[in-house]
Amino acid sequence: MNRILVLSVAMLLASQAAPAAAPATSISVVGQLSGGNKVSASCTVGKTDLITGAGSLSGTNTSNGYKYSYPFNITKGSTTSGKLVLTGKFAPAYGGYPVTLTASVPSGSVSFAYVVNGKTYTLNGTGTVTVK
Repeated sequence: MNRILVLSVAMLLASQAAPAAAPATSISVVGQLSGGNKVSASCTVGKTDLITGAGSLSGTNTSNGYKYSYPFNITKGSTTSGKLVLTGKFAPAYGGYPVTLTASVPSGSVSFAYVVNGKTYTLNGTGTVTVK
């Protein structure tokens, strides 16, 4: 009788165990940067953990009111010290320059850096990361 009771308790405990977290399939980043710029990116996480996606840097030129949106592609993603690091390039029509988007998870500091002719430009701000 004790065996049946122990087995029943073990089965009950096993059935109440918290389910394993599902692997992430998508990541989105939204940030408000210096100078009124905004950055956003949406990525998918593949079965081999490859992170790819697209995003844009947008804003308004304060000197002439011109509204811009520069698209970029994400080709790689990684994490380090509580931050998500996405790398890629601006679309070819916008020079194909390298870009790096770094964001604290789940929210906090965000930086967007791009390199043009060997010079790095960095825009800092705050934002959020959503993982689903």
